[in-house]
Amino acid sequence: MLGDGGASFPCVRSLGKIFLYLVVVLLGGALAAPCVWHLLQQVPSGWCGGFVGDIQRMPFHRYLSRSLQVAAILLLWPLLRSLRIRSLKEFGLSRNEHPLSDLGMGMLCGLFCGLLLEPMLLLSGAFTMRYQFPQLILHFLPKIILTGVAVATIEEFLFRGILLGFFRQAMSPLAAIIFSSLVFALVHFLNIPPSVSGIHTVPSWWSGLQQLSAIGGALPPWRILIWSLMTLFTAGVILAWLTIRTGSLWASIGLHGLFIFSQQALNVVSGFTAIPSTKYLPFIGPPQCNGMVPIGLFPMGALVLTGCLAGLLFRTRRQPLRYEKIHG
Repeated sequence: MLGDGGASFPCVRSLGKIFLYLVVVLLGGALAAPCVWHLLQQVPSGWCGGFVGDIQRMPFHRYLSRSLQVAAILLLWPLLRSLRIRSLKEFGLSRNEHPLSDLGMGMLCGLFCGLLLEPMLLLSGAFTMRYQFPQLILHFLPKIILTGVAVATIEEFLFRGILLGFFRQAMSPLAAIIFSSLVFALVHFLNIPPSVSGIHTVPSWWSGLQQLSAIGGALPPWRILIWSLMTLFTAGVILAWLTIRTGSLWASIGLHGLFIFSQQALNVVSGFTAIPSTKYLPFIGPPQCNGMVPIGLFPMGALVLTGCLAGLLFRTRRQPLRYEKIHG
């Protein structure tokens, strides 16, 4: 009953460290966001072909969101050290002997999902094509690629690398997949609402803390919320299964990145114009989470078929070492 150093219930101590980590991430990110905003306003807006200017024009809640993500990554290493986790092997991840092959197959699955889903959405009548969409896609292509790579890498590392690994230390792989996917779905709706003071308002040092107090307060209507959670949960199950099946994150990053790329490309060339927004439910609903999450039976069906394709592509893959629990 005594853990290392004679402390009772070491798992409780670990949970306390994780809770402290979350608190420090929230406070650190909230306090850093105004500083980052002020620093970036001093940089010439024409740098990097105008990319700096695009960042400067972003609303403050986007600065806060990115500051929280950076704080979560920077503080993750001290957390892992304090939990005496020295290697990703303790999370069930191993050295991948063919990372590019896994990345390519994951991207193939993501491409399949996009080619299956996006034409279906466009032909449904719920979306309307924008004027001069070929020029739009070329203009926004670098941003779409960057978004797909960055979001997929960060989310896969945090949710399938760290969170799934934590769950696998305490439960069976199936239970770990289910619980990590539930958390993955729920976290997407702890969103930071846009600042009511406007985009051009100069933030104060407490502005980040002020916006954090309203986190999760702008949930969509319950029908849209439920379908969103179902889509995210299904995607989380597929990505978590890929991680356990391959023993690495390469395949899940490839699938996740191409899925985001295809959905962001759809957002650039078209817009959801159905009135009311639930007109085509349960088949199609308004995309959520900055347009990255399509909802309804059509997206769910495309994800299920993508999961089947992933199962076929990896059916001959040598199974990595696997236990009911990583340390069990």
